[in-house]
Amino acid sequence: MISCTGNGTPPTMLVLRTALIPIWLLTLCSLSHASERAPCFDFSKKNTKLLAPAPYSFPEIGRESRDLGTDPATGLDWAKVSGVVKLPIDQVNNKLLDQMTTRNPKTTTIKTESLPSNGALTRTRVAIRVKPVFFITLEWEEEWAHSLLEGTPEAPKEILIAYQKTKGTSHIRHFCGNILLKSLGPSTTGVFLHEQIDADQRDPDDVADGLLGTLKTLRQ
Repeated sequence: MISCTGNGTPPTMLVLRTALIPIWLLTLCSLSHASERAPCFDFSKKNTKLLAPAPYSFPEIGRESRDLGTDPATGLDWAKVSGVVKLPIDQVNNKLLDQMTTRNPKTTTIKTESLPSNGALTRTRVAIRVKPVFFITLEWEEEWAHSLLEGTPEAPKEILIAYQKTKGTSHIRHFCGNILLKSLGPSTTGVFLHEQIDADQRDPDDVADGLLGTLKTLRQ
């Protein structure tokens, strides 16, 4: 839902991984919109779907890999980033369970609701409200699921996180992504992020920058 007369509403890990307010937000209310696309994931059961193949190996500590593009068949902009975080896998997962870890608290408020897990470790609905400038307010909802792929809940070795927009502002027609966490040792975790989007004034560089921002935040 969006209002452009005094209060109007942009995307989560899209622009909010950084603290910047993109100029394109100022033109949102004058743009036309296409219909929304089908969701990426079926959260009625445990999700094991990766939107892109996981890397065979991760870059050395302190470095990262980055790839991006636009799918010629679907027109979706996408990016993928991988790197290593010097924390145990459960601590990295706990950071991502906090929905404000990758959002700007100065412009963003959220409401979270726990949903039936349906085989996941956790499943959550997140209502997001962003007010980057006084006359624009963007609102939408996402669902997140954290699924155990290997190990036990007490000693996980691999966790797959999936998220997708489920309703809200028409400026985001399609938005979903994965974060794969793989334990590389007692105090190191490989992180693979992939995201795809169809939204106003977004391009693959924006998506990649957001994913790199998330990786940087997890390393802090």
